[in-house]
Amino acid sequence: MLKDYPDMDNYIKKRKEEIMVPHREIDENVGGGKSSKISKPQETMMVTLDADRRLNMLEREKKAVEKCFFESNFETQMIIKELYFKKYRTYTLEGLNYNHVVSLSVRTIKRLKSEFLNNLANELEIYEP
Repeated sequence: MLKDYPDMDNYIKKRKEEIMVPHREIDENVGGGKSSKISKPQETMMVTLDADRRLNMLEREKKAVEKCFFESNFETQMIIKELYFKKYRTYTLEGLNYNHVVSLSVRTIKRLKSEFLNNLANELEIYEP
């Protein structure tokens, strides 16, 4: 989920497009009877968008990551950006310390990373101590 965060807006947009413009089979039954269903496409679309589990999950994950990230201190943000948000990771945990990306010990880097992940798990309600 954290690796996908930079692309989350694109995933949400794509899912909304899939819902709004669904694939429809060609109706070969030309001249059939009239449907008794009352058509309210805008209302139906809003209900569909609100009820879509995948879309709701993506939006919930995005909000949780943003909340935890922006509530974190600068060093934690640097660690998370480097380890998860970059497409191609430049450093490992030890490399962050060795190359002075953050001026913290490896143990502190691991602790901050672990705290961030625990906060995220709590925010998503997937963590049981």
